[in-house]
Amino acid sequence: MFLDLFMRKTSMVCIDVGYRNIKVVEVSVKKNNNIFIENYGIVATPEDCIKNGAIYDVERVLRVIKTVIKEEGMKAKNAKIIMSGTNIITRIYMIDKAEGESEDFTIKNSMPNFLPVDIDNYRVDYKLLTTVRDKNQEKYKVFVTAVPRKILESYIEVLQGLDLKPLAVDIPANSTAKFFNRDIYTKDMDEYYSKRKHKNVQSDTYAVLDFGSETTIVNFLKDRVLEFNKVILSGSSNIDNHISNEMSITLQEAERIKKMYGMNPPNSLSKREHVIAYGKVNTFIERLVTQIVKCFEFYIERCYGSQISKIFIIGGGSQLNGLDQYLFSIFNVPVYPVGLLSLKGVELRKNLDREKLNYLINSVGISL
Repeated sequence: MFLDLFMRKTSMVCIDVGYRNIKVVEVSVKKNNNIFIENYGIVATPEDCIKNGAIYDVERVLRVIKTVIKEEGMKAKNAKIIMSGTNIITRIYMIDKAEGESEDFTIKNSMPNFLPVDIDNYRVDYKLLTTVRDKNQEKYKVFVTAVPRKILESYIEVLQGLDLKPLAVDIPANSTAKFFNRDIYTKDMDEYYSKRKHKNVQSDTYAVLDFGSETTIVNFLKDRVLEFNKVILSGSSNIDNHISNEMSITLQEAERIKKMYGMNPPNSLSKREHVIAYGKVNTFIERLVTQIVKCFEFYIERCYGSQISKIFIIGGGSQLNGLDQYLFSIFNVPVYPVGLLSLKGVELRKNLDREKLNYLINSVGISL
């Protein structure tokens, strides 16, 4: 957890402020650590309120969140919020171990030499992953998170304006790691991949690819611990823009066409919209996956990472038809689309709308 403000409570409102949508979830964490989703609401983010993750108009964002809480009848008295944006820095650094110094002293005093920012303007946290030996020199392998203080303060201001007890501000990478710290239902897909040839990698390291509307986030977890995180500045909304411009239609109609056809190839009888959608979707995904491949290579070659044994895909963009099979053809390891109900120990209030649950993974992740 990036910033613990108070001790964790068992019932809370969890908020994920995105560029396109704000997700608000009321969650209870039971004594057995199972998660019970009481209610949720998804609402469009007010225009021009969010830029690169920073909240520029706290009052308008607050009004929207308060409206959702009231309309959905949420009664929890505690709140957590997740922030995002390209200005959040997450890096792995290899820091030489110094004799006679504590690891905390060595790591903290090394930060100004590594981070490419004015460290006084950032809130910096780190996690020691392991100690390795490289050419007779022991090194700390450290996962570092740095958030601009101004951005952090804007999210704290939202929490404090909700008339709820603020518990924590977190980042998507931590939320994802917490979500995947639980067992995932994959039996059906395991049977599917057992009948297909692929690399049988014996490793407890896997990738989690979060396909959002504005960004794609690449995470690598080893033994369920986050070891790498990279934000790629391309998301599924870029596809909508390309289709909209090509066909001179609204973004809403372009999104509908994208979801209808996905990566499924057209044939001689296909409509024009199918042909255009396929071209735009596949061109975008191919370029995006080229960047994802570079993340895989960097993690293994530069971060002392292990070979990836499987890939999980989450986020609204992960529901693109044919995406999982395309990724399988590129990486040759099993690819699992994961929704909220794939997580063991998640329960829902009866009659709760399940249609948009897959958009809530990060919101629920910060409850843990």
